[in-house]
Amino acid sequence: MSSLKWQIGDIEIFQLAEMEIGFIVQSLVPDAQPEIIKEIDFLYPDFADEDGNLKSLTQAFLIKTADKNVLVDAGVGNGKERVDFAPLSDLQTDFLSRLSELGVGVDDIDYVIQTHLDLDHVGWNTTLVDGKWAPTFPNAKYIYVEGEYEFWKTKPEFLPGDFLRAIEDSIEPVVEAGQAMFVDNSFKLDDNISLRPSKGHTVNHVSVVIESGGEKAIIFGDVLHHPAQVAHPEWNSVVDHSPEDALATRAVMLNEVADTNILLIGSHFHDPVAGYVKRSGDKLIFVT
Repeated sequence: MSSLKWQIGDIEIFQLAEMEIGFIVQSLVPDAQPEIIKEIDFLYPDFADEDGNLKSLTQAFLIKTADKNVLVDAGVGNGKERVDFAPLSDLQTDFLSRLSELGVGVDDIDYVIQTHLDLDHVGWNTTLVDGKWAPTFPNAKYIYVEGEYEFWKTKPEFLPGDFLRAIEDSIEPVVEAGQAMFVDNSFKLDDNISLRPSKGHTVNHVSVVIESGGEKAIIFGDVLHHPAQVAHPEWNSVVDHSPEDALATRAVMLNEVADTNILLIGSHFHDPVAGYVKRSGDKLIFVT
């Protein structure tokens, strides 16, 4: 499986797909019923099948600049016990081999940026070393929005146990190793990479903005779980922490990129993953 690549000015962005999760996303977005999905023409053939079943991925993104290798999010990870989301439990994927195929080893990652701390975005933060979870990328600083981390530390009771297990096996070992870097939700890593507040899915969710040479892309994180939500931005996910904020953020960000040259990269979008939002009458469509 080859990784997709996008060029933003002098910056290279690479896809690191992990696994297909369309059936999970369809269960998380209950309005995405097959009979409605089949009516959204732009979803075919890339983002849904002819029966109205969604296609979706867990994945990360590697950003290569002149002097940095930056990983955005970290998938589910291998060997993680997940009880509530059994299909994500004890995976054995070739994620790190695929990273290596891009000419980047675990020692070469300089930063890991987390859009938020859900279990399907933090898993490869750690791997087992002598029976203990340790940071996968030994030379990296892991960028956590401080308010997001502080929220998760409270172990919210409304979340399934798998989310809390992910904090224990994929977040805390990084903090204990002294590799966590706590920032605000408008943090700017350099002239090319910055965070954009996009709360709703989680309390301090952020998206990642990449700019170079007059070009711009935004990795949306879980502002959108699927391109169907471009056509129906009123559709929330059942795991959105603040549904009202999620709706508002999605509306603002889709309006922000509509009919522009800003590349929207969907964190769970199936191949070809990235595209542009266009207005078509009173609706929005996603064009790849």
